[in-house]
Amino acid sequence: MKRVFLCITLCLAGGGPPASAEPVTRLEQAVRYTVERNFELRASAQRITTAETQVRLAEAAGRPQVVFRYGLQTSDNPLDAFAELLNTRSVTAEDFDPHNLNNPDISALFSGGVALQYSLYNGGRVQAEIEGAAHNTEAARLQHARLLQHAIYDTVRAYYAAQSAERGVAIGTDAEAAARRHARTTRQLVREDRTVQSDQLTAEVNWSAFKSLSAQSRTRLALAYNRLKLAMGMPQQQPLSVPPLDEPSAAPPLPDVGVHEQRALQSRSDLLALLATLRTAQAQTRSAQAQMGPRVELTADTTLYEDHPFVDELSWRVMGVVTKDLYTGGRTRSAVDIAQSRAQTLQFQIASLRQSIVGEVRVAVDNIKDSVERLKIATGNTAKARRNVKLISERYGQGRTILIDLLGAEQRLVEARNEELLAHQSLLTNVAALSLADGSLATDAGFGSGSNR
Repeated sequence: MKRVFLCITLCLAGGGPPASAEPVTRLEQAVRYTVERNFELRASAQRITTAETQVRLAEAAGRPQVVFRYGLQTSDNPLDAFAELLNTRSVTAEDFDPHNLNNPDISALFSGGVALQYSLYNGGRVQAEIEGAAHNTEAARLQHARLLQHAIYDTVRAYYAAQSAERGVAIGTDAEAAARRHARTTRQLVREDRTVQSDQLTAEVNWSAFKSLSAQSRTRLALAYNRLKLAMGMPQQQPLSVPPLDEPSAAPPLPDVGVHEQRALQSRSDLLALLATLRTAQAQTRSAQAQMGPRVELTADTTLYEDHPFVDELSWRVMGVVTKDLYTGGRTRSAVDIAQSRAQTLQFQIASLRQSIVGEVRVAVDNIKDSVERLKIATGNTAKARRNVKLISERYGQGRTILIDLLGAEQRLVEARNEELLAHQSLLTNVAALSLADGSLATDAGFGSGSNR
């Protein structure tokens, strides 16, 4: 089978503005449209941006913090008034008079300064938070990659269904045209008294049945286009057309389940995202544990004081502080327990996802094997049904068989063609499902194409 998705790498880039509205006639166009227009993908990309910002926020916590301040304080509080004298270095002997101490004038103190704060030691808390934020960003990117694969798969599946529906319309149209010819022929033969009235009624009933079948195929096509537009994020009123599904060619080799299982367990981005989330939880555990140890902080500041706006009295201070929580009411221990419990929960989820991945791969492989067998049988039946219609048509033209035999043979041919069509669509969809299951959907060109390239 022809191979597609050669341009998926370009689709993953997601650059440039969305394409202008126009009918979509190639699978690559449908995929590109989906990547550019899918709102869930846009939201997922925004979550990556948020996670990257959280990394920068965590990194900032480990850097020195510099603060500038400038203010005015007024008060008639004796302590504040005397502090103004001390800070401006303007204390005189008269200021120690009890009356002046107890009844100061309203003070006005301008102050401005710069302070430096830096955590010298925090038990590794900052580094753990940086690592946790980095792992969280990695998880967001991997989750986005998996969401992208699902969006592409939904489009591919809907695209093949639309192609199949287009081919179904063609089959229904062919059958209706043949039935119409038989109805007109028998009507003419009855007028010429060369056949019986029952043949005409049989042919007309057959024609009505195939008209109904043709109408149903057009309805299925409309529904298929609606689902494809929904998968692509395309407005329902926008025109859309896809080529009919090609006639099936040689079936692909049957997949090796072991190879695909190993690939899935190594490359499935949702599994890798969960592993990254586990590393985030482990980093959060280390951060919570660091809160239980000592912390050393350095503070250095310089301040200018004056009782006028233009300050000129300079003071400075350097202070180192060692802090350790002796009792927090269980808050710190609970934070550690919560982080450890979350990590344990993620480990169980990872084990469960591994089992699910193996199951998904096996189901996809089994479905491919079933589709290949169905397609093989259906293709053979279609070939036999064509030969049978040809033979019975020749015999009917020679007057050696009755009309109902010919109509029955054509009915079986339509059924065989539809079964072959459904088996072909099923095979293409199941091949895509296997690539989704083993995580290779957006990285290899392993899909059969349903249209000419």
